[in-house]
Amino acid sequence: MLFQQTPEAVLKSLKTSETGLSHAEVMRRLEAFGPNRIKQKAKKDYRIEYLKEYISFFPILLEVAAVLALIADHFQPGEGNDILAYAIFCAVFLNATFTFWQKFKADKAMEALLKLVKSEAKVIREGQVHTVDASEIVPGDILLLEEGDKVAADAILLSANDVYLNLSVLNGESTPSARRMDSGDAKRELDAKNMVFAGSSITNGNGYAVVVTTGDATEFGKIARMTAEVVTIQTPIEKEIRHMTTVLTLLALAAGLVFFFLGWFSDRGLLISAIFALSLIVANVPEGLLPTITLSLSLASQRMAKRQALIKNLNSVQTLGSATVICTDKTGTLTQNEITAKLIHLADGSEIGITGSGYFGSGECRFERRASEQSTQRLQQFLTVAAVNTHASVDPVERKVTGDPTEAALLVAARKVAEITDLDGFEKVKEYAFSTERKMMSTLVKQGDESLLFVKGALESVLPLCSQIQAESIETLTDERREDIENRNRMLAEKAYRVLAVAVKSGDGEEDLTFLGLVGMIDPPRKDIKQAISECYSAHIKVTMITGDNPVTAKAIAENIGLRVDEAITGQELDSLSNTALKTKLKHKHLLFARMASAQKLRIARLLQANGEVVAMTGDGVNDSPALKQADIGIAMGSGTDVAKEAADMILLDDNFKSIVAAVEEGRTVYFNIKKLTTYILSSNVPEIVPYVLQFFLKIPMPLSVIQILLIDLGSDQLPGLGLGSEKPEKHIMQRPPMSRKEKILDWEVFKRGYFMNGVFEGMAAMFAFLGFLFLNGWNYGDLSIDPEFHRQAMTMTLLGAITCQMANVFTLRSWEGGIWQVTTINKMIWFGVAAEALFILAVLYVPAVQTVFNTATVPLENLWLLLPFPILLVLNHEWYKARQRAKWRSGAKAF
Repeated sequence: MLFQQTPEAVLKSLKTSETGLSHAEVMRRLEAFGPNRIKQKAKKDYRIEYLKEYISFFPILLEVAAVLALIADHFQPGEGNDILAYAIFCAVFLNATFTFWQKFKADKAMEALLKLVKSEAKVIREGQVHTVDASEIVPGDILLLEEGDKVAADAILLSANDVYLNLSVLNGESTPSARRMDSGDAKRELDAKNMVFAGSSITNGNGYAVVVTTGDATEFGKIARMTAEVVTIQTPIEKEIRHMTTVLTLLALAAGLVFFFLGWFSDRGLLISAIFALSLIVANVPEGLLPTITLSLSLASQRMAKRQALIKNLNSVQTLGSATVICTDKTGTLTQNEITAKLIHLADGSEIGITGSGYFGSGECRFERRASEQSTQRLQQFLTVAAVNTHASVDPVERKVTGDPTEAALLVAARKVAEITDLDGFEKVKEYAFSTERKMMSTLVKQGDESLLFVKGALESVLPLCSQIQAESIETLTDERREDIENRNRMLAEKAYRVLAVAVKSGDGEEDLTFLGLVGMIDPPRKDIKQAISECYSAHIKVTMITGDNPVTAKAIAENIGLRVDEAITGQELDSLSNTALKTKLKHKHLLFARMASAQKLRIARLLQANGEVVAMTGDGVNDSPALKQADIGIAMGSGTDVAKEAADMILLDDNFKSIVAAVEEGRTVYFNIKKLTTYILSSNVPEIVPYVLQFFLKIPMPLSVIQILLIDLGSDQLPGLGLGSEKPEKHIMQRPPMSRKEKILDWEVFKRGYFMNGVFEGMAAMFAFLGFLFLNGWNYGDLSIDPEFHRQAMTMTLLGAITCQMANVFTLRSWEGGIWQVTTINKMIWFGVAAEALFILAVLYVPAVQTVFNTATVPLENLWLLLPFPILLVLNHEWYKARQRAKWRSGAKAF
């Protein structure tokens, strides 16, 4: 591998030199390797994307129903089938337009990736420095790197002067990574310490590097390609709508076919039987279901936005309710992402507690134990050494932090505790850079005529270099004292503290140091995080931490916040596991993943899905975007990169895990709300179908006109249906298991309640009102030549029989499992919908213009009692059914 070779060998392999390529060679390589760009997919034609909204399953069903209505109107004009067809087309148009608008801004991931790559770069060609467009860079070019630059291509360092690289866009780690002239023990390019990468930025230092890969071949390009190659998974609600459409289509066709042959065999004639079958098929199609579901999802997404969860794709709302695993980052999601120094343990035995949290909050120090009067002076020395030996800066006026968060925490502690703000008295002469191998950093400074070496780092790196300790005076560091320091360090680490040791020396050289003490820092857990994780476990959702941090710290934090961990697995350990072994662990254990790379995160998501899990995955960096796209529900942080946000289905505006739990609760609520409104819509299908069937086989006038069917489906049902779709979470919604992939919205329970329970009562109510009115007013069975006004009055009773039952039905369906008296919240949408239905009843009874449009007439008051019995019976029957089901559930049966 090139990164493992010497700079001279790398230059020779790439056929270049330190003076750079010639312009002719650049042109030849540009022709051979192509421009330094990430290849983009062909841009979407949004005209085609809009048309796609018309060719999914449910819209096609409605469109076919509308065409059948037009066919029926052609053979039997004047029945209102043409109006029904145009209304259905209008409903499909509105739904398609609304859904398309929600998706319009969702496919910008590749554009966001390109924005992260610097558009210009400085290169050496023919011995001269040139500023060129980044797209013109080729392998073999010599890059000039300076502080603040974004790197334009993957390159190997030829020289480096204190170079630090921010790799957060690639690996998610915010801590700048020191670069050096050897690769270390790296086995892959991304781990090589002598490489810089496209999309990363130089936070400190300068140097030269030779370009080895450009465009799609860079590490940045590989992530972009991984994101593009991930196939978008169909959401549960999309699968449900497909399933519902298939079932309802088959039912409608079966009903139409059965009654076509019944009519034909009963000598009704081929044409009349065919028209009747077409009308029955149209009556079986719930025209109002699709727009009601769409609007319900939209209302749910608005509620989620108020709870800091922004939904990009409406269909993803319900997916959250099915989530069985939440894979979450640690920093910023489970924690507050503000590292704070909380405890200092001086070498003389003094302990100092530091109050306050965050970079800009107030705080003070308190000596928990003071060894002597000189301890204050030693604390001043400790914090000065720690603060000078940093690259970070904190501006409390602008509220701006730059550099490593850990170093920023040391600066804040120095300001809080010792009011150290001016570090200009120390001239930095030399630096021994931090690296993951060294785990320490040293800075040689001059103060007046004295040279001092300030050291900080992990105790296991610093303590072996110490020979003295700053106790009451500078004393020899004995084995007993070493053991005491190590025990103190272990105690802090087990409490989830990030621990740094601080030492000093007069003169240069990292040996014979004087140990000054330990500082314990913590990224505080978010408030209520324990409760949020506990709610997940109560809801039978597994929570898995996937972090770039080391496993010890991650495991300690997990323990503090109540996260279950059976085993911690590092990135290296993950690579050694086969898919079969990892799937087994994922299925049977609570795992914590540390030191993860993006491809590993993607692998975890895929294997969880292979285990049958519905995966919610959080992320904020470019490296997370493939996994976010692969997951059933990708959740990007509001503070994350544009790429992560575009790849995700949901954006967490406050980066808070608690908001994910709230979104899961909303997702489950949406699932049951859609079951409720589907049951509600299907219930009204029965009083639309029954009159058609009875009129065809009995000698009775037509009980319901086509325009009145349309009125129920796209008129009176809509507002109460939306009310059901916007119901708040039921009391025990987060105590039940997630909905399985096999569980359907349109299941037997919905059919049973919709068609065979509530629907039957509504069908009986409609025909009871129709026939009751006819008989009470002197009609004789078989008399089909009745007065038109009398006929319209009877049809009005049929219509009102269905509507009044639906007014009662919406209240008994407010809780899928609980009793009507257990619902204590007020649903303004339902009350508004019922009030609108009541006003509409008055309109069809007494407003001539409305009567003309909907073919109704005024009914004498003494006949309206026919509307009362069945709404009451419907509610009593449904409540009795739910009570019986609750009793079965309490006895151990499956929840319904």
